[in-house]
Amino acid sequence: MEQFKLQLSQFLEIIKSQFDEIIWYNEYLIEAEVKSIKQNRQFYYIDLVETLNWKIVDSTRSNIFNPTVMRSFLYEVWIDRVQELVWKKLLLTVKPSFHKTYNFSVNILKIHTDFFVWSLEKQKKENIVELKKLEIFYNNKHKDIWEPTFNIAVITWKTSEWFRDFKSILEESWYNYNITVFDSLIHWEKASKEVVKNMEKISNKINSWKIFNLVAIIRWWWASEWMNWTNDFELSKHVCNFEIPVMTAVWHTVNQSILDMVACYDCKTPSEAAKILIDIYSEFKEDIDAEYEYILWTISDFRDKYSIDLNFISKNLPLQISNKTRVYKQKLDSFNIIKKIEYNKRLIANKLEFLYNNILSNNPDKIINKWYNLVFDSDWKVLKEYSVWEKYKMKGKWYEYLIEIKGKK
Repeated sequence: MEQFKLQLSQFLEIIKSQFDEIIWYNEYLIEAEVKSIKQNRQFYYIDLVETLNWKIVDSTRSNIFNPTVMRSFLYEVWIDRVQELVWKKLLLTVKPSFHKTYNFSVNILKIHTDFFVWSLEKQKKENIVELKKLEIFYNNKHKDIWEPTFNIAVITWKTSEWFRDFKSILEESWYNYNITVFDSLIHWEKASKEVVKNMEKISNKINSWKIFNLVAIIRWWWASEWMNWTNDFELSKHVCNFEIPVMTAVWHTVNQSILDMVACYDCKTPSEAAKILIDIYSEFKEDIDAEYEYILWTISDFRDKYSIDLNFISKNLPLQISNKTRVYKQKLDSFNIIKKIEYNKRLIANKLEFLYNNILSNNPDKIINKWYNLVFDSDWKVLKEYSVWEKYKMKGKWYEYLIEIKGKK
């Protein structure tokens, strides 16, 4: 087949004419993720991608030449910075175009707000399900402030007005709060990673015997800056597993973020957070005061009771001693040592006489005189048991015999 040689411009003109003839006039509804956004005046140039398992499988260039498309979308979803859309999934109405100089691109006509909100909410629900599946969702809720919150680690933008409000309210309470600030980005998408890094710093200090009773993540501003970072899975997981209670005060909002759900204390504003800390301290102080009053009452009651007992003893002790002395004197007077000795002498004499008579009645000679015979061994000891074929001595009243006991083996 014979090929025609074309100039590049001729070739691109052919492509453009065919492209315009086939699909240029059609609009398409596509779903894609934003890889990057560049802005030049009121125009936006966006790299769109499709990912699978975090890998890019397709990509294209797109643009927004109508500035109201982006402005209306940002207003409806309460985002101030377009960079917050990076790596977010969007539903777009687009029209493809082919330019001889810029080649193929996609012209974005509309960004669908409902899909974007639904996508974020869907991801939020999936994160909640995953945290509950890991059985850590309520872990930080069960943490307890084991003493007044003297030592508070605050993650915030340290020069912010809301932090000054938080600090001044605590100082006006006259309670002794020790605040350590961990300066952090607290707006937009990168805030989640910043907060996690600061929580890791706090954890390292706790492991190094630096005592913190509470971590407060505070942020507030009237502007509707991007707050989806408060639904970040890794940040929420970090809060769930944190060693000490976490308090959040990040936004005026009706819809709770996951960060609010998993934190031990959930506040709307830094001012509310400060007041809750004061209430915790006041409640602890009331418990201490009640315990102190109880101890004082117990000591007073103990003192009064033993004062009564001591007064009773002091009044009755002389009489009791006198009565005991009289009884012991009577016993002493009635005790006659001579009578006691004579009685014991008679008692011992009777026992000796009984033993003597018993010895006499068991005298061997006396037994023999009664015509009994006694058997002795070779040492003339009276035997009680005998063995066959052994020789023994037997003594009667008139004679002595040498005997041998016979029997069957």
